[in-house]
This record gives sequence, C-alpha cells and structure tokens, in this order.
Amino acid sequence: MKPLVLSYELAWRTEEDDRFMKSSLWRKVIRPKILKRDNYTCQYCGYRSEKGMQVNHIDGNPKDNDDNNLEVICQMCHMIMHSGLWCAVYGVIKLYAKSNSSQNDIIRITRQMREQGKSDDEIIAFLGLREPMPWKQDLNYLSRLYGFITSRTSQRYAPKPHLTEEEQRESVAHRDEW
Repeated sequence: MKPLVLSYELAWRTEEDDRFMKSSLWRKVIRPKILKRDNYTCQYCGYRSEKGMQVNHIDGNPKDNDDNNLEVICQMCHMIMHSGLWCAVYGVIKLYAKSNSSQNDIIRITRQMREQGKSDDEIIAFLGLREPMPWKQDLNYLSRLYGFITSRTSQRYAPKPHLTEEEQRESVAHRDEW
C-alpha cells in the first residue's frame, strides 16, 4: 500500500475538467479501465468494492489522464488527500497531533469499527488520537498530523470552486513546489 498523508487540492478543476469527467470517454473508457486494472482496490488502505470507488490523479493535475497518473482510491482515503475541502469547508475531518496508528491504519480501523457500530469517541480512543489541531494549508504541517473522518455529515455542501483554464495552468506549472 502507498503511504497516506493529509494534503489538499493542489489544482482545482475547471468547468472544462468537470465536463470531461461527465463525458463518455471518462465514464465508459478511462475510469472503468483503471478500476479493473487496480481490481477495484484502494491503493492506500486496501479496501475493495465494485461500487463507490474513485479514480485519483496522482500528480494532482486533472488534465493528466494518462493511465500511469491514475489510481483507484476509496472515498475515505480521497477525503484525507483533499483534507482542506473536508476539514475547512465541510467540517467532517478532525486533525490530531498524536496517534497510535498510521494514517492508512486509521482509515482501515475506522471502517471496521464503524461496521461494528462503534461511536466516533470509541474509535478515537482506540486509535489513541490525541491533541486536536487546526487545519492549515501547509503540506509540511499536515504531513505530521493524523486525520479522522467523523461520522457526522456536512451541513453545508457548497459547490467546489472552479479555476479558469489559465489559473489551472499556472497552478500545475508550479507543482514541483508542492
């Protein structure tokens, strides 16, 4: 499994990207090919399901749809990778400075314990999550923290902002600085 680290959306999609994600090329060719190639299995936590799995752009560039830049990821791991959206905007991820488990294991154990009907407090205690921390848009800072996806649902599902094509080109041109 690949190591899972808190991060944030490095290059927002444009309206053109959203149209492409709704196209038959993406939905009927590219996405199914990647799901089958990776056996419908999250590359970060090992969760396997033929429903609800997502396809992630490894380098953060939504225009780079090369097979080598695409991977299968579960919704929970994808939320950790885009924690800014889920912490700061939707408020469903809590951050902690200390944990008895790796981020990958936090996802696996949380999923198992939820299936057993455990509460967030029980899961947090079992994982040894301590010292709540605020979210900051700083990759170095986030890399030292642990994310916990709460069971509460967001009260505000605001639409994701779009970049212009020029803003996105500028953003991905500097990805070596991410």
